[in-house]
Amino acid sequence: MRSLLTVLIAALIVSGCALSPQRIEVDPQVQVKASNVGHNRSVQVVGVDSRGKNEFGSRGGVYDETALLIPSNDIKAAIADTVRNGLQSLGFNAFNPGGDATTLEVRLEQLDYIPEPGSVVNRVDLNLVLQAEARRGPTTHTGTYKSSVEHKTPFTPSLAQNRQMINDILAKAIERLLQDPEMLAFLAGADFPGDTE
Repeated sequence: MRSLLTVLIAALIVSGCALSPQRIEVDPQVQVKASNVGHNRSVQVVGVDSRGKNEFGSRGGVYDETALLIPSNDIKAAIADTVRNGLQSLGFNAFNPGGDATTLEVRLEQLDYIPEPGSVVNRVDLNLVLQAEARRGPTTHTGTYKSSVEHKTPFTPSLAQNRQMINDILAKAIERLLQDPEMLAFLAGADFPGDTE
């Protein structure tokens, strides 16, 4: 009986070090100050996930290859919806764009969740690269928005904490896109924004 109890306790200790997969809902919330910078110009927003993998990374721990962070919804649609809503608040027509609309392709190139090595995770690094390419006829304008964040926690992050960290870094990159004066000027009709000549 005592040996059985010892085996059970050992099993509980080992399982306590293993982290289960988590499914993350991608739903970035951006802060945009309403304006009419867009003058009702049409913009067709397209979201793209250019990452070569589905997961954001591993939660770490003993069995890090199975303790994955996986999106629970369509990342492309979540990005497009967030950008579309932001542009609408800025005075663009992003909900019902016409045939003459400027196309804005927003690509998630990188979103990596990297826990510190070891069985106990108290630090997480996140790295993100978001690229936007606006096209109108033969003219294009691009912007790249990068971010790296370090989070330190007393305990291994929970599902809610991981969801917030991932959505926060994505939201900040989208906010930078929506605050990029040259990108907004191009979307509003200026073919060569920033050209002072």
